[in-house]
Amino acid sequence: MRPMTIHTKCFPARKFHAITLFPFIFFNGQPLTEREIRHETIHLWQQAVLLVAPFYVLYFLFWIVNLLRFRNLDRAYREIPFERSAYRLENQAKITWKAKAFDWLKA
Repeated sequence: MRPMTIHTKCFPARKFHAITLFPFIFFNGQPLTEREIRHETIHLWQQAVLLVAPFYVLYFLFWIVNLLRFRNLDRAYREIPFERSAYRLENQAKITWKAKAFDWLKA
């Protein structure tokens, strides 16, 4: 699955360089690196396997629970299982679709 990327000036917010909203990757600023494309593509696979809407519900719930647990926005984001998986796999050039889609369950 090769992602469709869209360059924008104001989305996502400047704190974030890219965001994946199935089936697109939106980014601002400089073009995405290969590592960033792999990271966001992992999120595309996660979203596809979970039929998109449940991914967003789970992502939000994980973030809220982490925010209450850690009381830190950055840590709450980084501890979301989907993000931990994407960060863990983003440096691997060849990843199976099953690893991309289901690695987050290992968290």
